[in-house]
Amino acid sequence: MTKWRHYWRPQSGSLVTAIAFAWAGIEPEAILVEKKSSQHEPDFLALNPAAQVPVAIMPCGTVLAETAAIVLAIDEARPDSGLLPPAGSSERGTALRWLMFLAVAGYPAALRYYYADRFTADASEAGIEAVRVAASRESDRIFAIVAGAMKGPFLFGETPTIVDAYAAMLADWHEPAQDLPVFRTLRRAIMTHPVIGETWRRHEQSSE
Repeated sequence: MTKWRHYWRPQSGSLVTAIAFAWAGIEPEAILVEKKSSQHEPDFLALNPAAQVPVAIMPCGTVLAETAAIVLAIDEARPDSGLLPPAGSSERGTALRWLMFLAVAGYPAALRYYYADRFTADASEAGIEAVRVAASRESDRIFAIVAGAMKGPFLFGETPTIVDAYAAMLADWHEPAQDLPVFRTLRRAIMTHPVIGETWRRHEQSSE
């Protein structure tokens, strides 16, 4: 295999990896996973037993899952692309901190909200709603923390990184975050960015 492969689906974390590929100037073989049910088919499970997109396959054949892992691999392949600050810099450490915070705290909170039934043994409506309410409150807390770190319009002021795209995607999934001035400003800046905005629109229009 001589090029990357990218398994993606609209309204998923593959938005961030699609942006990362475009930003880095890499044009992967894009494989649309049209239905969520397709993620449970044997061929896909052989790539990612967690049955989640995105999945990326490197030119060497290594299979990657998890948005943050894919982003880091793309950045390593194209270190001068500006996806993340330079290796060894204090800014990179800060960017990695927030990238991982979004991956391990922000994304799981969104999953608990939208798929609350997966996170409780109480299948009653009340039990599922309790999980959803708790997840929404956790998302509120997470976005308040991230908002406090943003210099505006991006994490580092005028210089965007892939962390900003990740934060904007999660904010787009959590309606209360969209009411915060920090994330309204971020969304405007993201959508006017020549690469991020165009890739965002193209990725999400596929769901219409």
